[in-house]
Amino acid sequence: MSPPDLDPILSLIIGAQAIKGSPVVVGVTGGVAVGKSTFSNALATLLSDDTGLEVEAITSDGFLYPNAVLAERGLTDRKGFPESYDVAAIAAFLAEVRAGKPASVPVYDHHIYDIIDGHMKVAALDVLIFEGVNALQFHDEFDVSIYLDAEEPIMREWFIQRTIRFRDAARIEYSPFFDPWINVADELFLEMANSAWDLVNLPNLVDNIEPNRPLAHAVIEWEADHTIRSITIRESS
Repeated sequence: MSPPDLDPILSLIIGAQAIKGSPVVVGVTGGVAVGKSTFSNALATLLSDDTGLEVEAITSDGFLYPNAVLAERGLTDRKGFPESYDVAAIAAFLAEVRAGKPASVPVYDHHIYDIIDGHMKVAALDVLIFEGVNALQFHDEFDVSIYLDAEEPIMREWFIQRTIRFRDAARIEYSPFFDPWINVADELFLEMANSAWDLVNLPNLVDNIEPNRPLAHAVIEWEADHTIRSITIRESS
């Protein structure tokens, strides 16, 4: 992903900032493992370097309920679905940012697969990029919204490869979530990863994520090698 590839996206955000001033709130969404965090961090760097604006990318993962709460509510197998997030806390956070106030975000650790103690402070910003599978649930709060997409088999493969990386990392540094799987045969582990995609991530994509795609101001489609296939900008109504 080279900077010129994202010129249409940068123009959308810079245009919004020129019209309304700071802060501009950008929403980024798409299926699991489609590259939301990588894209959002790269976009934040490009924006900051090109404009000198204060930009930060924040993930919605910190607003997941802790695993203990999910278990108590019978939602362990629904992690990542809309009901597994503290929606009121997300709305309050976005309202604080839009008001130009400092805010804080709970911290999610992918290594332990849970919320950890402490909060990350977010100072008043020129541009906030808020990314997550459920981001467009809050589309009315965004000045610019971006949907990341790829063919389903590509996203599945990216998810499986990411899961393998997490499992391999647990062999070096203990992870309470992945430790039980570090000695599982690779063939069985791949079956489990595919099952997780089929039973959790794919239904979430079809039922809760893809239906919000038409709300996005821009849609970016990826190739299997993470290069951009196309960028589509929705015409203003």
